[in-house]
Amino acid sequence: MVITLRPIDPHVHLRGEEYPINYLASGIEQAVQMSFAAILEQPNPRPNLIDVDTIRRRRLAAQEYTQERIVHGCHIGLTTNLAQVESAFKAAAAHWQEIRAVKAFWVHSTGNMGLLDPDYQKAVWRKAREVSFKGPFIQHCEDERQFTGTFDYKRPITHSQRQNEHAETIQVEEQIRNAQDVGFEGIFYIAHVSSPDTIDYLETLKGKLPFKIIREVTWHHLFRNTRHYKQQGNRLKMNPPVRDPPVQAKHLEYMLQGKFDIIGSDHAPHPLNLKDGQEPPSGIPALPFYPKGIEKLIMLGMPMGMRDSLLFHTANSVFDLRLQPKRISIEYDPSMWNIYGYNPFEDA
Repeated sequence: MVITLRPIDPHVHLRGEEYPINYLASGIEQAVQMSFAAILEQPNPRPNLIDVDTIRRRRLAAQEYTQERIVHGCHIGLTTNLAQVESAFKAAAAHWQEIRAVKAFWVHSTGNMGLLDPDYQKAVWRKAREVSFKGPFIQHCEDERQFTGTFDYKRPITHSQRQNEHAETIQVEEQIRNAQDVGFEGIFYIAHVSSPDTIDYLETLKGKLPFKIIREVTWHHLFRNTRHYKQQGNRLKMNPPVRDPPVQAKHLEYMLQGKFDIIGSDHAPHPLNLKDGQEPPSGIPALPFYPKGIEKLIMLGMPMGMRDSLLFHTANSVFDLRLQPKRISIEYDPSMWNIYGYNPFEDA
């Protein structure tokens, strides 16, 4: 059992009509059981969360399970329709209590919402500037042009080899240039940073940018690496992938040095039969790991103030949640993994 502020998880995928399993209900119930203050949903369930009406329906569906015990919010996603992009930025500004951020996938991931064309990416940034968007703009930063080789489901490590670290850092560099070129006024939020090289690059920009950068880290990039494919196989497959052990160790070191701003779980369950199939989808369940993860931070000597910022204060500010901090005791419950059929952190 550990003592912590009620966590905010700004990065969860609770799925939708794509699966018969009600991951919306189970995800919310697990977060409530662990006394979370809020969970914020990414925009790629089916149907995609790309307009105000769809998001309102999603939040109404979630209310059946939240029952005012926890804040549930949504991020709005961007598409290849530039009119939708403009509408999304405007909606996020006008309906901030319903839409907490805008999200762009600069590469295809689960849901195939990738915006791959470099010229179109620039157009997206111009739209953000035209409407004077000042809120958080979340980005999945990988550059498919930098991927090497092919994925072979019989050799899970090929996923990490294909979607290499360089692809992430290159995309972050490109999107920061795009943001600078248009005079972006919002919050540049990088989801699930997986490479220390990305952090090294961002460190060179301190004090040189007119906008704020938020660096999100996940539990799996802190505590999982390519050696764990031997135990987990494709059950550990996610985007961006886990990295080699020395890279993961450096990532953890950077976290302890205060080079990250927010912990997001990137909780992303899939039915086990699909994870074990010939076309395993990317994404792992991660919500149940929070108590264990917080315990590990304490064991590693992370000061309480840093933990509080990573788990609550920064997200509360960035997403304008206006929640009051409350300290709780939280206990790890291994039975929470049962609904997923496996525990991707079983030996962590």
